[in-house]
Amino acid sequence: CWSTQLGYNCCSDSNAEVVYTDDDGDWGVENGNWCGIQKCWSLPLGYPCCSSCIDVSYVDEDGNWGVENNNWCGLLKSC
Repeated sequence: CWSTQLGYNCCSDSNAEVVYTDDDGDWGVENGNWCGIQKCWSLPLGYPCCSSCIDVSYVDEDGNWGVENNNWCGLLKSC
């Protein structure tokens, strides 16, 4: 998750309420702590998000794509 690189856990619920938004992404609060809300643009297209910020293998109108385990994955905009 993108927020772990910044020292914060990801929110357990990807539909968590957005409390704050910055250049890194959307932030929520769980148990009194900030957490990053994982929004994966590639899920509606049938592809998971990449598990980390890997090299960009392809770019199209939907976004940046990477390859993990020989499968396409969407790179989050924070990468």
